[in-house]
Amino acid sequence: MRLINCSTLQLEEFFGTNIPFYAILSHTWGDKEVSFAQFTSGQPLVGSGYQKIVLTCQQAIKDKIGYAWVDTCCIDKSSSAELSEAINSMFAWYQKSVRCYAYLSDVSKPRKDQDFPKSRWFTRGWTLQEMLAPSTVIFYDQQWVDLGCRGDHAEQISEITGIEEGALCTGWGLRFRDNKFGSYCVATRMSWASKRQTTRPEDMAYCLLGIFDINMPLLYGEGHRAFRRLQEEIIRKVDDDSILAWALSPEARDPSGLELIDRDDLYHTTKEVDFLARSPEDFKDCADLSRATEPSTLFTLTNTGLQIQLPLVKFSECTDFHGRTVGALGRVWIGLLGCSTTESGSFLGILLYPYGDENDSSARVVRQRNIYSTVIVSPRVAFGSVSKTLTIAGFNGFQAGRDYDYVTDEQFVVNECKTIRSLGYQLQAFSAWTHYQLGESLRAYLPLWNSEAKILTMTFDDPFNSMFEFGFETSSSGQNPKFTVFVNRTGRGTVREGDIFSDDERLALYNILRDDGPPYDENRVYDKGDVLVHDDEQRRLHISVEVHLKTIGHHHLFGVNVDALGDGFSVEKHRWTLKRKQAR
Repeated sequence: MRLINCSTLQLEEFFGTNIPFYAILSHTWGDKEVSFAQFTSGQPLVGSGYQKIVLTCQQAIKDKIGYAWVDTCCIDKSSSAELSEAINSMFAWYQKSVRCYAYLSDVSKPRKDQDFPKSRWFTRGWTLQEMLAPSTVIFYDQQWVDLGCRGDHAEQISEITGIEEGALCTGWGLRFRDNKFGSYCVATRMSWASKRQTTRPEDMAYCLLGIFDINMPLLYGEGHRAFRRLQEEIIRKVDDDSILAWALSPEARDPSGLELIDRDDLYHTTKEVDFLARSPEDFKDCADLSRATEPSTLFTLTNTGLQIQLPLVKFSECTDFHGRTVGALGRVWIGLLGCSTTESGSFLGILLYPYGDENDSSARVVRQRNIYSTVIVSPRVAFGSVSKTLTIAGFNGFQAGRDYDYVTDEQFVVNECKTIRSLGYQLQAFSAWTHYQLGESLRAYLPLWNSEAKILTMTFDDPFNSMFEFGFETSSSGQNPKFTVFVNRTGRGTVREGDIFSDDERLALYNILRDDGPPYDENRVYDKGDVLVHDDEQRRLHISVEVHLKTIGHHHLFGVNVDALGDGFSVEKHRWTLKRKQAR
């Protein structure tokens, strides 16, 4: 650690525990700061930056302190290793100082009441730890006139910064304590920085290292990724799930005690987001949070996200203006955190959307956000929760913080049974239709259709409200009719006789498929349809369609199976057969 000898104005270096008492300067940087190279050049120094150093040393001598530390000239910033060591040590350096002189260059004592609350010193990221870490902070105006100590202004500083007075009024006995702010939950400490700025985006994370008692390497150039790394380090070290309580909602609740959420807003603006916050600003409403309980289980970072056990409440299903359940939002969960608001004592919960089978022992979920992503939940609602182990996806996991574009591709593979082929049927025609607005007819469009492989490929750019026609006819001159298989993009299918349909008939089929039960049903039975054909022995056969879904990674495969079933076919019998095969 380099210190300025206040008598000689020369730098001296100290190591280990052999460090003398020193004063330390807290200030906001201007245009004429003195660097380490300039300070050690031996050249005459002038300007406001050098004047601050001189005044710091003169005040230290008055306070009978022989050394001083000033960040502009005591760190060789040309050395990345030294800069990294200094930033990781800076909180401790301020904490172990005898006096901290806070120089407010934009405050004059005659205008103290007007200038003090508006000082730039209260808006910068680095001055947060400089305000909190030292045992004694004394303020000076632009003329180096004493404005009083931190304790004298604690109530006003609390109003300016949103930091409670208890964190500001620390005694001498805490000067060497390692985890000074451990009694404050992570979300509350994050809120202290929510209104502050730094010149470089990385510094918004680096200036908080000491607040959370964290050390990590500095990587200037990584941008906002630094704040994510900070949160990951906090998760590894601190068992406090309030780090997930960002984007907290207002406290307006409905009579059931659950946060009142506008369903239209949820439907139109909900997005899947990373489980970690983007910046301290996301914690701006978390100043009054406290730990209600200790986490029931430790949470762990994995290669796909955050594995955690949470009590879950299933949120009520969202519906569109027709009263139909909106599939993408019909399974929203609320995961209850082990923290609460100080005054209400209610629980906090994060909005989650499950992917895959929600009955799995370890469910995969993604975080949801519209205006907010953390809601207030009453004890009455929390009482009905069920504990479950979850993996919440992160940007580096199975979800990448996008809107509802989780599936990369969807493909429909058309399969005909042997009987269909033996009767001479071939897939002869394909067409695709989409429906944009209520009251209008379907519109034809051309997705990617491979007629030889009989595979239809859909991408995110294709309209979701789609219906596909697969037309079959025989190559022989037999009496068997043509028939058409209809499938929509959610995996529902049916079959109709003929190959020519009017606009009204297509629209009616589109509506039937749209309302035909939940999509992606693993136990879906055959749709027998009303198409009858005969084989060579004149036995009656029913043309039927079944659609199966298989998900591989981010890819949905729909198997469209077209079969010819005999008169002995039974829907109930076939459902039992399918379930029996699955059980085996």
